[in-house]
Amino acid sequence: MKFRLILMVLGWRLAWLAGRDEGFRKQLAHRDVVMQWRTFSGGVARWYHFQPDRVTSRRGLHPSPSVTLNFKDADYAFRTLKASGKNQMAFMEGMQAGDIKVEGDPGHLMWFMTLMKFILPKR
Repeated sequence: MKFRLILMVLGWRLAWLAGRDEGFRKQLAHRDVVMQWRTFSGGVARWYHFQPDRVTSRRGLHPSPSVTLNFKDADYAFRTLKASGKNQMAFMEGMQAGDIKVEGDPGHLMWFMTLMKFILPKR
């Protein structure tokens, strides 16, 4: 439930930024990327479509994502996302252990990581 909620809130935040933050919109220029986050079972899944000036988000599995982040289960995904705020190596450790798998173009995942500075609200 917590993982599903984080994914939904992330979608709202990305859409909000696409409409209101000039720096974020510059990052979207010339992009057409579908990033999907899911559990191995596919029981929890959400995708984000990054386009110039817009990000859309839907629950469920996308038929042809550009990149997919697969987590072993929803509880593990929530714990990893929570830990990644303090430990940037949390994702790498999960990938090395086989608990997180990336399918598709990893360059899109690296690009998404450059967006992290916009996602958390400024204090």
